[in-house]
Amino acid sequence: MKKLFIFLMAVMLLALAACSGTDTPASTENSDPTQSETNEVQYDYQLKAGETTEVYDVTFDQMVTVTVDPASTRDGTVDLRSGIYFDNCTFNGGLTILGDYHAMVSLGGGCSFGDGSVVTCKEVTPGAGEDMGLEDNFVKVFVSCEDVTVDTEYAVGVVTDGPDFVFNGTTYSKEELAPDTALLGVYSICGNDGMSYMKLAIGEDDSIEVLE
Repeated sequence: MKKLFIFLMAVMLLALAACSGTDTPASTENSDPTQSETNEVQYDYQLKAGETTEVYDVTFDQMVTVTVDPASTRDGTVDLRSGIYFDNCTFNGGLTILGDYHAMVSLGGGCSFGDGSVVTCKEVTPGAGEDMGLEDNFVKVFVSCEDVTVDTEYAVGVVTDGPDFVFNGTTYSKEELAPDTALLGVYSICGNDGMSYMKLAIGEDDSIEVLE
């Protein structure tokens, strides 16, 4: 899984025009649990361009937030992509990803999600995605564990090396769509007619085939 994480950080350079949203980053810092004004424990992992973090063997009973710094990641070079890798972690309160531009959030095969716990992707800067083109990179969620649900209202890529996942209410199966390639990627795209989706078969040799 970690090999695939490195592989994806290096070769996933495809991006598409995005929708915009408005959200405010959480106020907690780094990976330490912090007491909020309501006495709930919050976890906020902060990522800047070039930073990678690994988190193992943690049960999160409250919301986990991954905040990707938009300033440093907007024009970062390929070798400065940011990423975070979770494994053997339990998400009982959900996972929120706040980021305008490229980050790879990877969920290892040992991760699990409690009932009603989902991955929610949100834009930090209102309208940031409107200027994105094919050369840009937006947030990607890499799925190696079962029962992952991803919700978003703007451009996000969800990539799996095997397990099915639910993306904005639709279940996608690598076994059905891309059984003979290393990865299946599904990207949300926003156009004049609303949200649409592009499905990609991704090979270990960096090849990309657009699926119907």
